[in-house]
Amino acid sequence: MKRALPALTMLVLASACSGSGTPSAAESPQPTLTVPPPPSPAACASKPGKAYRWPAGIPADLPMPPGSSYVSSSTSADRVTIVRLTSTLSLQQSVLFVLKEVNKAGYTLGRGDAEPAEADAPFGKGDLRGIYKMVGRDLCVTDWLVAAAKVSFGNNSPVLPTASRGPSSSPLPFG
Repeated sequence: MKRALPALTMLVLASACSGSGTPSAAESPQPTLTVPPPPSPAACASKPGKAYRWPAGIPADLPMPPGSSYVSSSTSADRVTIVRLTSTLSLQQSVLFVLKEVNKAGYTLGRGDAEPAEADAPFGKGDLRGIYKMVGRDLCVTDWLVAAAKVSFGNNSPVLPTASRGPSSSPLPFG
């Protein structure tokens, strides 16, 4: 009997600690956090924007963002043409458009940059240098700035820095 008593005590204690598996009135089940999936790029349907043409200084064959509407344009003192647009695309869709369509139109894309809410993509063709700058204002609204200028080789571009060919071993154009 003395040997059975410790074993019986352990059995009683173990069953008291294990619980029944169903919460009592004092206990409440822990809420689970449900994170919605990120919106897919297809979530933003390209709605037709108000028709426009590129102003002088921007080549007619430069791809126009789908679903975009003209906001304004100006020309700086150093002859850079700047066009402001807005589109019904997400920022991701906008970047994918630039990556796909600009090369197709015969332009060379430079090394761009992307942040969570903005992206830019420099481009060139012949003596033209330019940049697409995109800012995601809402899930399906992206503001665009398209700037371009003709440059003479040997002079600095007003839009893009010239590549350094100095003693740096870095493959980056700025150092």
